[in-house]
Amino acid sequence: MVDAARSPGRLEVFRTLREGLSLLPRAIGPLLLLNLAALGLMVILALVFVLPLQILRTVLEVGGLGASGLGAKVAEALPLVSIVLWWIIQAYVALCLLVAQYRIAAEVRVGLRPQSREVFYRPDPPLLPLASLVLVLGLGALMGFSALVVPGVVFLLVFGQALPAMIFEGTNVRGSLAASWRRTPGNILSLLGLTLILLSLAFVPSFLSYLVSKAAGPGASLVIVLPTITVTLILLFLLSCLWPLVALIVYQDLRALKDRPAEVVAPAPAPAPLPAA
Repeated sequence: MVDAARSPGRLEVFRTLREGLSLLPRAIGPLLLLNLAALGLMVILALVFVLPLQILRTVLEVGGLGASGLGAKVAEALPLVSIVLWWIIQAYVALCLLVAQYRIAAEVRVGLRPQSREVFYRPDPPLLPLASLVLVLGLGALMGFSALVVPGVVFLLVFGQALPAMIFEGTNVRGSLAASWRRTPGNILSLLGLTLILLSLAFVPSFLSYLVSKAAGPGASLVIVLPTITVTLILLFLLSCLWPLVALIVYQDLRALKDRPAEVVAPAPAPAPLPAA
């Protein structure tokens, strides 16, 4: 997967970006279908779990059962229950989407035709360890950013490889964090460079839209506005497809570079004895 002779133990930022861009055309279709499947899954879960609560609340209010007593308590609790369920649904779909994006990127890199229906399956690894790891990473980053920002950035760079480690290696939370800790030393600057480049690219569509809106003025016609919005959305979608590809390449290359078994060096042969005089 990685040319260790050119980059022993280290990532090459521009080589990683070039490979990600070269894989992008083959990943656009599967990732587009994946996002549509995730959206459909979210709608289905909302219809199954959230909509009945809203209907029940309406029935209680129309029937006058929510005015007092148990009916009133149920009617008051339903909005909160609906909000909690909606957040749980979003978190579940986001985890499914995250796992499927990594798996699709891995299949694209080896030349396979990925199947976007993975988003409908339960994440593998199991959902609870995956959610626990995301929570640990989120809390660690939040504490770091609350301190001096820089610790939060360093935390994410050092432990950012924990998620793919859990997805592909089946490690637990502690093992995933340990794997990331073991593989990232010596590559923090490369990881930071990749992150800054991708974040900079994320501002390009918005910046172009801003320039067009300034040039056209407040009375811009739809002939100018609609193409600008379309181009902006396309660029943002392409960038959203590039992120998982680059993340997968980084994970696999770091794993190959850092986990490669040490070469066994054969001892030098003993010098031949000098001939007797």
